[in-house]
Amino acid sequence: MQAGVFTSRWGRLFSGNDDKFSGALSVTSGLKEQLLTIPNGSESAQQKRKVNQLLNLSLQYSPYSYWFANITNRVPIADASRYTADFRYSFGYDDWHANTFSAVYSNYGDNHFFPSGNSRRTYFEQGAFTFAYKFSLPKAVEAPLLINKGDSIICQVGYSWVPRYYSLKDNDIRANKNVVLGGCGYTLKQHFFLRATAFWFPDGSQQQPWNGDYSYSFGYAGYTPGSFSIQYSNYSGTRFPGNGGNARFREGTISLIWFLPI
Repeated sequence: MQAGVFTSRWGRLFSGNDDKFSGALSVTSGLKEQLLTIPNGSESAQQKRKVNQLLNLSLQYSPYSYWFANITNRVPIADASRYTADFRYSFGYDDWHANTFSAVYSNYGDNHFFPSGNSRRTYFEQGAFTFAYKFSLPKAVEAPLLINKGDSIICQVGYSWVPRYYSLKDNDIRANKNVVLGGCGYTLKQHFFLRATAFWFPDGSQQQPWNGDYSYSFGYAGYTPGSFSIQYSNYSGTRFPGNGGNARFREGTISLIWFLPI
């Protein structure tokens, strides 16, 4: 399915865009207050409890076929300054049709236009290289699962490698984080969607408190330039029963997205 350019941490593998240039303007909001560290200078920061609300501008360039480069610029709606503005980026090859392969690099870490202290603008080595295969279910399996004629299900399996990552237990940078992933997305009446992805860490010590066992999202998307999308997503700290973490619904975020008419 096509889902524009505003993608979640793992949603890139379910989405794509046929336009050479595309963009989206969105507002995201958490559902509860949380303690946030807010930089307010090149050498200083404050901690504050608030609902994390962001204004995002996402831009994508696809020069050929399903090759793409994507950047999302983020600014807090409150406490906005050059030090609180950050960005996320990804690039690679992502054919969103079934029975195709994807190779994507994505970085959703500590990327700041104006970093504090001696921090770098981005830590490329802490991004993820993800390789995945998308596929359709066999007709005999898919047909009983579809609610309406014209609905569709697409699934994926993949592997993600992070060269360097922060370990909370060690309070240090460690090497070679490995994640195996698999999931499916259901499209209802061509616009409503539900996606879920599960993650397995071959080395359980590499899974950090913010790394979920699974992620999920659902909502409505218009897809065409000038249309709107609204979605809920939850992927941080979601854990299966007995594995700790916090999978409450209020830990997720709501996004209102406008696909720019460009």
